[in-house]
Amino acid sequence: MSRAPLGDSPEDPDEEEIPLAPHRKEGKGCFLVLIVLSAIPVVFFLLTFLGGNYLTYVYMRYFAVDRGLSERRPPEVGVAEFREDLRILDRFYDAGNAGKIPGRDVVNLSSELKEMLSYPGPVRPEVLGLVVGHAREVMQQYRIGPNKGEGR
Repeated sequence: MSRAPLGDSPEDPDEEEIPLAPHRKEGKGCFLVLIVLSAIPVVFFLLTFLGGNYLTYVYMRYFAVDRGLSERRPPEVGVAEFREDLRILDRFYDAGNAGKIPGRDVVNLSSELKEMLSYPGPVRPEVLGLVVGHAREVMQQYRIGPNKGEGR
C-alpha cells in the first residue's frame, strides 16, 4: 500500500495554497531607521568640527546677546546705554567671526557671558559693565575700531 505525500491529497483542496503575494522580507524598515539614527551623530560632529567656530559666534551673538541679554536688561541701566552695550558685544562677536580676535579670547568672554546669564532674574549692572568692559579691552588690544570691526 502506497501512501501519497501529505501535500498532494486530492481530497483536501485547501492544502494546496497558492501564495497571493511574494514573501515579504522583514527588517528592512528597522535597518533603514538604524542607518539614519547612526548618521545623525556623524553629521552633528562634522558640523561641529567644520563649522564649530561659526556656530559658536552665531549662537552667542544672536541667542545669548541679542535675545538672552535683551530679555534680562537691568532696570538700573538706561535703554540707550544698554543698546550701546549690545552693539559692543555684537561688534566683538563679528570681529571674532572675521578672525580678527583669537578664539581663546572669544571663548573667555563667552564663558563670562554664559555665567552672567546663568543666574535668575535681571542681570546685575556691575556684572554687565565688567563683561562689556572686557569686550572693549580685547577689541582695543586687537585694534578693532568703533564701526563694525574696522581698525582705528
